[in-house]
Amino acid sequence: MRVALYIVVGGIAAWFLYEPVIYKLLTRPLNPVLAAQHTKYMFTSIIQPFMLRMQVCTIAGLILMLPFVTMEVWGFIAPGLSKNEKKPLKWVAPLSIVLFAGGVALAYFILPLGFEWFSHYIPKNAEIRPSVPDTMKFVMMMMLAFGIVFELPVFLMLLAQVGIIDSKMLKRNWRYWVVGISMGAAITCPSNDVLSMVSMAVPLLILYVASIQLVKFVEKKPNRE
Repeated sequence: MRVALYIVVGGIAAWFLYEPVIYKLLTRPLNPVLAAQHTKYMFTSIIQPFMLRMQVCTIAGLILMLPFVTMEVWGFIAPGLSKNEKKPLKWVAPLSIVLFAGGVALAYFILPLGFEWFSHYIPKNAEIRPSVPDTMKFVMMMMLAFGIVFELPVFLMLLAQVGIIDSKMLKRNWRYWVVGISMGAAITCPSNDVLSMVSMAVPLLILYVASIQLVKFVEKKPNRE
C-alpha cells in the first residue's frame, strides 16, 4: 500500500514537471535532426497528448520514488536474512542505483549521435515528421535497456552470494562472457545500430572486469575444516 501511495505521489509531481522538464528531456536528443530537416514533431490524434502524459508520468513517478520503493522492498526482505547475508547486500541497493543511473546517462549521451547517423538515410526528396509518442517511448526504452544491462555487476554479486559462481569461474570463462555480452548488446539495444551496440558492449566488458573483484568480496569462502 505504501509503494502504491509513493507511485501516486511521484506521478502527481511528474505531472507538473512534464512539460517544463520531462517532455524537453525526452525530445531533446532528436531536436538537432529536426532542426537540420526544418521539420517538427507531430501527434496523430487529439487524445494522444493526454494519454502520453498519463503514461509518462506514471513511469516517471515510479522512477522518482524508486529510493522509497527500494526501502520498502528491503524492509520486506531484511528480516529473513542473517547478519552475514545482510552485509554484502547492503551494497546492492546503492550500487544498483549508481549503475542504473550510469547506464541511463550513457544512453542519453549517445542518442543524439545515433539519431544523426540514422538521419543520413533520409532521401533528399523526403522529410521526417516523427510522432511524439514513438520518439519518447523509443528514448525511454533505450535508457531503460542501458540501465538494466548495466546492472550486470549486481547480478553477478547475487549469484556469487548464493554460491552459484565465483571469481575463478569468471576469470576462466572470460572468452564466453565477451561473446555473450556482444550478443546481448546486439539483442537488447532497441535501435540495432552499430554505434549504440558498441557503446553498450564496451562499458559492459569493463563492468565485467570490475565484477570479478566485486564477486571476490561476496563469494562464499571454502570451508577449511
